[in-house]
Amino acid sequence: MNIQGAALASRMKISDNPVMSPLTEAQAELAKLIGRSQKGDTLAMEAIYLRYKTALFNLAYRYTYDGAEAEDLLQEIFIKVFTHIGDVNRVETFTAWIYRIALNHCYSHLRGRKASGGPAVPLDDVEAFLGAGGDEEAGGDLKRHLDDAIARLPRGLKEVFLLHDVQGFKHREIARVLKLSVGTSKSQLFKARLRLREILKARSGN
Repeated sequence: MNIQGAALASRMKISDNPVMSPLTEAQAELAKLIGRSQKGDTLAMEAIYLRYKTALFNLAYRYTYDGAEAEDLLQEIFIKVFTHIGDVNRVETFTAWIYRIALNHCYSHLRGRKASGGPAVPLDDVEAFLGAGGDEEAGGDLKRHLDDAIARLPRGLKEVFLLHDVQGFKHREIARVLKLSVGTSKSQLFKARLRLREILKARSGN
């Protein structure tokens, strides 16, 4: 299986030594959970699972459009996370690390087959770039075809679009997850939105 995401972190464990920049309260709490998980504490692992499961399930669903399949992917992702959590040495990069594992696993799973169709992504997620004016019927067409349009995006554009417009990541966070520059993240998002607009416009016949 492809576990490239697990190799992004170094081989050092979370330590008790102070870091150069003070941790926020949330980061300090997460650092404790990571440290306990590295020692095999199942309650800490469960807490990390609960913290990330909804967002990672939603991400997996955008690639599979199947609830049961996305749930299976979610479990496999967390198996990888906890198998390699000993590689984590900085809490500040943990979220980027776990999303990289999730993205790599989704692509590894889906390689060689086409994702099936499913319930539409709400138009509210992308109304900022769709320029949603027009009649109700056109809006219905957009809803019906948006999932297919997202599925047709090239990998790089799709990753940035899902992380920014669906998951709510900032460009600086996306740059960390995908190992891009902030400028490249912004450029990829612009291209993704433009491509989606073109696909949806062509399908609606406007």
